[in-house]
Amino acid sequence: MLTHPRQTRVRFLQGCDGALFALSVGLAYALRARFPWLDLPELESFAKYALLFPAVAFLGPAVLASQGFYERPRLLSRLGVLLLLLRTAVFTIVGLILLLFLARVQYARSVVLLAGAFGSLFVYVRHELFRWFESTRLAQEQWRRCVLWVGTPEENARAQDSLSATECDAILPAGEFDPRTQSPAALEALLHDHAINAVVVSLNGLDTTHVAPVLAACEREGVEAIVRPGLFVTSSHRLALDALGGEPVLYFRAQAASPRHLFLKQALDYGLAAGLLVVLAPLLLAVALALKLTSPGPVLYRQARAGLNGRPFTLWKFRSMHPDAEHARAALAPRNEMRGPVFKVTNDPRVTPLGRWLRRHSLDELPQLWNVLHGEMSLVGPRPLPVEEVKRFEHDTHRRRLSVKPGLTCLWQIHGRNDIADFNDWVRLDLAYIDQWSLWLDLKILLATVPVALLGRGGR
Repeated sequence: MLTHPRQTRVRFLQGCDGALFALSVGLAYALRARFPWLDLPELESFAKYALLFPAVAFLGPAVLASQGFYERPRLLSRLGVLLLLLRTAVFTIVGLILLLFLARVQYARSVVLLAGAFGSLFVYVRHELFRWFESTRLAQEQWRRCVLWVGTPEENARAQDSLSATECDAILPAGEFDPRTQSPAALEALLHDHAINAVVVSLNGLDTTHVAPVLAACEREGVEAIVRPGLFVTSSHRLALDALGGEPVLYFRAQAASPRHLFLKQALDYGLAAGLLVVLAPLLLAVALALKLTSPGPVLYRQARAGLNGRPFTLWKFRSMHPDAEHARAALAPRNEMRGPVFKVTNDPRVTPLGRWLRRHSLDELPQLWNVLHGEMSLVGPRPLPVEEVKRFEHDTHRRRLSVKPGLTCLWQIHGRNDIADFNDWVRLDLAYIDQWSLWLDLKILLATVPVALLGRGGR
């Protein structure tokens, strides 16, 4: 739970730093080639220097890693970071000179010197920007995990006292639960009320009869469970060995996807959402103007929806109904066509003519690209339901669809959309997506969504 996301971020930062060092080679060549006031020999073609790019991109991050730069970035002062990066520049330059000497390749020494210096300078700027982002509220919300401690009071206290400073930064404590004296219903209430991301179970002092209901509740609700050792596990399904407080723990992932692939999915979400917002800006403005001209009321509609593990967030949509639609819903309750907690009505009288067209082509959902950019949603995932509908779930297993971020589109969108009349079928498709998830599946769903939205199949 704690080390996997951090290791993924470290790999991402190392890749960024490698790209920055490679960029420094191009900048160094450009500056050296355009010194009009110095009588320097003309440089050879840029193609020859292309071999320098991968060498610097590998050597720079490797030197940083050897000095522990990625292991303790927040423990270093700015002066400490500057001194470390100064050493990195020197070691990188020396390493490049030795590498070029062994390879018997000649490059202008000024390019090598400038590349090492610029690379370290770029990394310092990246480090400061990332350090600032870590302190923002958005980073705290996205990276800190809401944790419930399960066990005896003594074991829970010992587990929390053993946490390192880095682990404490990654955890938002949500309270404690003693299964010897509290009921499983109380545990489920805590999972719901606090939108728990993970449960840490300390086995010392507990019988298996106390532990089994806790793990069963976590599995039903799609909440990660971390067991501090002592439990014999017969199945390795979604199981990994991790570390917490300096000792090994068993990590039960809520889904089969690896943290590395989930991080890549999130990076793609951010990139694609930002690109789509730019490309679709004229369409968004046109829809907003049309809504303003055709019906009274706000352009955007906001509603509290259940996100990852049930955490409420504000979902944005283009308004497709009359302003008093919420008050008129109670009168339409007998016409609900969806079996289960979800409300759906064909030819809903609350929908405006323009809103009906927007819904048919899913254009009312486009503002949710901002929710994706804010980290509350993904491009692909189970559709987010209103918080009130989630509270009316009839089966605990329905909550497992909350074990991943909700999405703009999903299997339900391309397999019937509003033609599906049973919430159990909806959940079945969502759980199939969670259990079979891959980046390739996300890509197929995104591509299949385009013709469904353009043709308006199943939309109303």
